[in-house]
Amino acid sequence: MKKIGMVLLGLLTTMLVFSMVLAQENTSEGKTEWDDGIINFKSQDGKFQTRFDVRMYINGAVFFGDTENKLSNGTHLRKGRFAMKTKLWDVWRAEWDIDMAEGIVEVKDMFFSYRGFRNSHIKVGHFKIPQGLNELMSSRYQTFVERAYPMLAFKTGRRAAIEYSHWGRNWNVRAAVFGQKMDNVKNKQKDETGGGAAARVVFAPLYTDQMVVHTGISGVYENPDDETNAMSFKSEPETKIGDVEILDTGTIFDVDYATKLGLEGAFTYKNFAFQSEYIRTHLKRMNGQKDGTLDGGYAFVSWILTGEHRPWDSDEGEFGQIMPKNVHGGAWELAARYSHLNLYDANAGIFGGKANNYTVALNWYPNPNMKIMVNFTRVDNSEHATGDIGIGNYDFNVLHAMAVVFF
Repeated sequence: MKKIGMVLLGLLTTMLVFSMVLAQENTSEGKTEWDDGIINFKSQDGKFQTRFDVRMYINGAVFFGDTENKLSNGTHLRKGRFAMKTKLWDVWRAEWDIDMAEGIVEVKDMFFSYRGFRNSHIKVGHFKIPQGLNELMSSRYQTFVERAYPMLAFKTGRRAAIEYSHWGRNWNVRAAVFGQKMDNVKNKQKDETGGGAAARVVFAPLYTDQMVVHTGISGVYENPDDETNAMSFKSEPETKIGDVEILDTGTIFDVDYATKLGLEGAFTYKNFAFQSEYIRTHLKRMNGQKDGTLDGGYAFVSWILTGEHRPWDSDEGEFGQIMPKNVHGGAWELAARYSHLNLYDANAGIFGGKANNYTVALNWYPNPNMKIMVNFTRVDNSEHATGDIGIGNYDFNVLHAMAVVFF
């Protein structure tokens, strides 16, 4: 699989370069330019544009208080992404995106969209389903090394889907009907019956150059992936190092469908930011089994010491990239986050455990193409949070660092 992926990557890159040469020979002239650290290939008339999205995330972690030696210090390639984002004939968009981290080729965004309507798009392909601010925001813009507990456990993720989105100056509405994931190995043994629908509405009642108030709500209806009518929810302790999922419901049988309700809010004032979300997942069950309810939330504050601010993007209903004012000294950010996950519902016979995490972070943005992140997290697990560890109430600390490069 790895060799095939590398061959495909080489062929597609060659085709892109060849097509650019042909375009310069047979159509109007174009130009190449750097725009805030991203290289763009554009036609003079603006109808065609292609840019790469290359990401390299190298991270490592050290665990403290691991009294039973259940966790593993280490480093790994968190992301190794290559993508091409293209504008075609002015009103069409296409994206081709794969990840090669850990030697495994994985499909990410693979879609095309039509933008011939004012402030709207229709998107078809494989992409993130509209659920939650922390989940939808690009990993390039995240404040912490990993997303918060609720997104790790309850994410709907990327699915084969069709989506309609419409937005104004201070609002955004997205709705999608989705199927299943484009897995590395297609499931040929069982009927693929999974799928559902999702919608997200975002409104910024206050939106100025210095201040933004962001509010949002999202809802997801999701069926089990196949006729076994089974679902499961689990999460790492907000670090991928060690490959342990301490919170784990195990397989939950007799699930008819699941619904997810998400609430989100954020506030920014100059170089200060606050952001919070809550997600509630309800499992509707069959054959006399009791329904289950799981939930989680997080809240964080951020202070950019060098004065930069985090911009708000109405096209996506999300916050964008911190751009250093000084590319020599860069931008510095301090942040703190509390996150909670509850995968425990005794009434429904679900014993996945609970956990609270407390994280402090220091981020350095040397330039628009790099980010150095250091997180220190206190992990507080409940008695039923056994998962891969096998021991309840197993609390510990983790020092986590990651270097991010993208262009």
